[in-house]
Amino acid sequence: MNELLELWREVWWLRARLLPVVLGLCLGTLGLSVLLAFGDGFDDAVRACLGRSGDRMLRWSAGSTSLPFDGRPAGRTQRLGPRQLEAVAAVPGVVAVSPHASFFERMASDTGRITNASVGAVGARWPEVRGHAVVPGGRFLSPIDEAERRRVAVIGATLARRLFDREDVVGRSLRVFDRSFVIVGVLPAAVQMMNYNGDDAERLFVPYATVQAMFGLRSVERVLARIDAHTTPAAAEASQRAALAKSLGFSPADRTAVNLVNHARTAGEIGGIVTGVRTFLFLVGLLGLLVAAVGVANMTFVLVEERIPELGLRQALGATPQQIRRRQLLETVVVVAVGGGIGLLLAALVLWGINQLPLDPMAKGYLGEPLLAPATALLIAGLLGLCAGVAGWYPAARAAAVQPMEALRHD
Repeated sequence: MNELLELWREVWWLRARLLPVVLGLCLGTLGLSVLLAFGDGFDDAVRACLGRSGDRMLRWSAGSTSLPFDGRPAGRTQRLGPRQLEAVAAVPGVVAVSPHASFFERMASDTGRITNASVGAVGARWPEVRGHAVVPGGRFLSPIDEAERRRVAVIGATLARRLFDREDVVGRSLRVFDRSFVIVGVLPAAVQMMNYNGDDAERLFVPYATVQAMFGLRSVERVLARIDAHTTPAAAEASQRAALAKSLGFSPADRTAVNLVNHARTAGEIGGIVTGVRTFLFLVGLLGLLVAAVGVANMTFVLVEERIPELGLRQALGATPQQIRRRQLLETVVVVAVGGGIGLLLAALVLWGINQLPLDPMAKGYLGEPLLAPATALLIAGLLGLCAGVAGWYPAARAAAVQPMEALRHD
């Protein structure tokens, strides 16, 4: 304890000379902490956006053949229907499928408001495929709704505000397809990526079976399939295309017979970009911390050179080289801990202030909420410890190598 008190008095006595070093460590730690927090927040926000946008979804639509197959010529128009839904659902790795037919219809609420909006006729497992969930207090379309051809609907929050001037509209009714539908759920307005036919919050969703019975539909516009986490996007595409080729009778090598938008592959590419951004931010912040560590090493070495007579006297009085080395390293650790601790505290305050800014919800949806997570703080603390060890090792070794006779000559 006496040694620690003596060490603290020495550091306090040198405070004017150590202030630039401590300030550099503080700024380096602050920069690294803020950059890592923004990287973490951005990563969480993007992953949440992708999760609501079908990050494991493949979206198939009909095309026309470009290759002859089995005695039939090229140029045949393909149609997707119930058999193709069953064929895709039977492919290993597929966990859920849903049909999707799109319409742009005029609709009116029970308050008399009228608007035009996109209507999606989908299956009961569409939320699982898409990764979207309704607002608590409502529900999505159910298998019973499909079996009984019920006229029920799920409305997006933005469309609900346009028609009803509010979002809690479960139980209200609206007219679409010149028929009355009861609203059973509301999809929240949330940031999404990889949209098709517009934002989900601006659409109305009704049971595909109901629309099929109303208009006698024999085909579906799209077949949506969700794959599990163990199936790669490329393997899923190949296996599902082969299943569709067998069901419709075209060559598996024909790329235009059915069209594909592979959301899973796109989500992986976006995830790779986000990882690259986080790595870049980490390297930039680490560079600032390394510059500060170089300043600590230089200052510590200068102090050791100035204290050679004292170090020689300590050895002459019985101090061992290990004790001198340990004392010098401990002094470096104290300086780094003070600068790094202040930097972490300032980073937490800066990030708290940023999160209090009245940013647009869409901007927050993409940028996320930058916070200094415990794991990030521990990582930075470990880097500070590494910097202290690297910056203090050579000066400490120099201090331990001082001999009493050398100290006398230096004096």
